[in-house]
Amino acid sequence: MNLLISSIFVGVLLIVMIIGFERAKPRPRDLMPVVVLAALAVLGRVITMPIPNFQPATALIVLAGLFFGKHAGLLCGMLVALVSNMFMGQGPWTLWQMMAWGLVGYGSGLLGQQISASFANSSSDTGLDPLTSDKSTNSLTSTAPIAQRSLAFQIIVIVYGAVASLLFGAFQDLQFFIAFTWEAGWSGLIATLGMGLPLNLIHAASTLIFLLLVLIPWGRKLHRLRIKYGIRSI
Repeated sequence: MNLLISSIFVGVLLIVMIIGFERAKPRPRDLMPVVVLAALAVLGRVITMPIPNFQPATALIVLAGLFFGKHAGLLCGMLVALVSNMFMGQGPWTLWQMMAWGLVGYGSGLLGQQISASFANSSSDTGLDPLTSDKSTNSLTSTAPIAQRSLAFQIIVIVYGAVASLLFGAFQDLQFFIAFTWEAGWSGLIATLGMGLPLNLIHAASTLIFLLLVLIPWGRKLHRLRIKYGIRSI
């Protein structure tokens, strides 16, 4: 019963988030790269399924939010959970995964906005050309070439991805606690989080590795894609 009630609550929150996404009024061209990243994340999650919790999905969701906006990251995260579980098994956990991955993508969009604003200010202070081609500050757009050359940028994004992976796992452990070990109280919660920690650390390590591999090369391509096709943040 606890799991049912909590899942309904999570489902209501998802509906609220989807309404917020609809208000952003994305164009089809704004959605295409997000859908492609989600498809790659689904494929990567399915392919790496034999290795417990080692997957590129979270890294790609972070990229979606970082370069295409918070609502793009939200959509990418929800799609990855929903579609990949068609291969890995649907259940009450799907709603929780949609919520958690959606928030990871939303958070990376907010992070991209802050990084973009920070580098825009620093470039104006130092006289650097911010390569302005998109006035939006909802993600890494006009300042992407400058930001991507910064070691600080890479560290911030990679750390965010690793921490977000740990929080994603903790959120799923909370779902398990509500469903099966609720009556044990705090000791049950601590035991559940402790049992899930090794797998969550594997998830965080995989996200860190994949972001190290794709953040800069893919980031440059995603930025050029935005410029070439006039894709805006959502």
